[in-house]
Amino acid sequence: MKSLTRITLFAVVLVMAATGCRKVKQTTIYTANVPVYMSYESLRTSIVNDNDRVLEKPGKIFLYGDWIMINDFESGIHLYDNTNPANPVHKAFVNVPGNVDMAVRDNILYVDSYVDLVAIDISDPEGVREVGRVPDALSYTIPSTMDWTYPVSNVDPTKGVVTGYQVAEVREDCKDEDCYGYYRSAWDEDWNGTWNGSMMSDAGSPVSFSGTTNNVRSSASSSQSGIAGSMARFMLIDTYLYVIVDETTVNIYDISTNNMNYVNSFSPWNDAGGWGMIETLFTFKEHLFIGSNNGMLAYNVSSPDNPSYLSSYSHMTSCDPVVANDDYAFVTLRAGNTCNWANDNQLDILDIDDIMQPRLIKTWPMTNPHGLSIDSESELLFLCDGTDGLKIYDFSVIGETGANRLDHITGMETYDVITHRSIAHVISRDGLYQYQYSPEGEMTELSRIELGD
Repeated sequence: MKSLTRITLFAVVLVMAATGCRKVKQTTIYTANVPVYMSYESLRTSIVNDNDRVLEKPGKIFLYGDWIMINDFESGIHLYDNTNPANPVHKAFVNVPGNVDMAVRDNILYVDSYVDLVAIDISDPEGVREVGRVPDALSYTIPSTMDWTYPVSNVDPTKGVVTGYQVAEVREDCKDEDCYGYYRSAWDEDWNGTWNGSMMSDAGSPVSFSGTTNNVRSSASSSQSGIAGSMARFMLIDTYLYVIVDETTVNIYDISTNNMNYVNSFSPWNDAGGWGMIETLFTFKEHLFIGSNNGMLAYNVSSPDNPSYLSSYSHMTSCDPVVANDDYAFVTLRAGNTCNWANDNQLDILDIDDIMQPRLIKTWPMTNPHGLSIDSESELLFLCDGTDGLKIYDFSVIGETGANRLDHITGMETYDVITHRSIAHVISRDGLYQYQYSPEGEMTELSRIELGD
C-alpha cells in the first residue's frame, strides 16, 4: 500500500510539472465589450469640416490670436472667433477622429488622430485641408467609453483603430490567463471620464492598448504660437514639436516644414533613474517642466532639439499638472483617479530660484484640484478644483489658502484654465466660461459657451 501511494504521488507530481510547463488550450464564452473598428484608410481620409456640429464633450482648450479652440473629446476641434470675448462666435468644426489635443503655429494646427500625428492648414477655418501626417507616431489606444460591467474582448490592431464597442457574447479559443479579453477597472473619477461611466487618464485621454491609463496625447505651445492649458502633452518650442509618445519618452519633431521630421527623443524616466510615468509638459523661458505621476522634472531647452536634464522633485504617486514662473512651480495632486493610490488632494508650491534644487515650501489642501494657470505680473494663481469650482489666490506671500484666496467661483465642475490679457478662460464639464479679472483678483463673467452651442 505504501508503494502504491508513492507511485500515485509521483505520478501526480509528474502531471502537475508537465501541465505547469505549458498552457492548456480551452474555449471560453463570455459577454464583453467587442471593439468596433475604423480602418486605417478611413482614418487617414477623415480630416474634413463639419461646421454644423455642436459642442458635446468639451476637452482641452487652446488660444491662438483671437481664436479659441475647444476639443470635442475624441471627435475633433471647434473654432470660435473670440474677437469680442463677451460674444464668442462659432465658426467651424474640424472632424478629427480620436482627437484629444491641439497646438497651432503659423495657421498650422497640429493634432492627434488616434495613432497618427496630423498637420492641418486652418488659414481658412471653414475649409481646412490636411498638409502633413506622421502615421503611427502615437501609441495604439482604445476608447474608454464602455459598459464597465464587462471586459474588452481581444483587440486586433491590424483591423484599424477602435472607435467604440458593442456588448455581445464572445467565443474564444485561449490558453489559461490569455482568456477573457482585457479586463479594466472603473476606478477613475475624473470629471472628463464620467460621460458614460467610463474611465480616462489625467488628461481625459483614452485607455492605452498596453493596459495602462496614461495616454500620450495632448498639446501645448510656446507663447509665440499660442497658449494651452496645464494638461499639455504636446508642446511647441521654436520650430520643434514635443510629443509624449508613451509613459517614459518624449519625441521631438522638426516642424519648419509640414513634414514633421523626427529629430530626437529623450526619456525623463531614464534621466531621473526610472522615475514615474510622465504626463504633462509646461515651458517657461528656457525651462521645460514635466509632470509625472510621482513628481516634477526640469530641463533646459535653450537648444530645443537637444534638451538637457536639470533636476527633479518627487512626491507621492498622483497626477500632477505643473505651471511655473521665475520663482515658483505650482503642482496639483489629487485623489480619485488612475494616478493616485492615496487620498491626497493638495497644491504643492516649490521654490525654484535654484532650478537645480527645487524645494517644497508650502502645501495647501484642496478638494480635487486639476489644471491651473498663473498671472505673474499680478501675482495671481487660478486653480480648477474640480467640483469645488475655480479658486483665485494671491501668491505674492506664500501663506495659508484662506488668507490668500481672493475669489471662489462655485456652481461648475472645472478642469483647466488659461489666463491671457486679464481674461480667465475656464473649461468645465458644461462648457467654456470667460471671466475678466482685476489685478486684485476680482472676477466678472463675460460669456459662456455651453453644450449644444
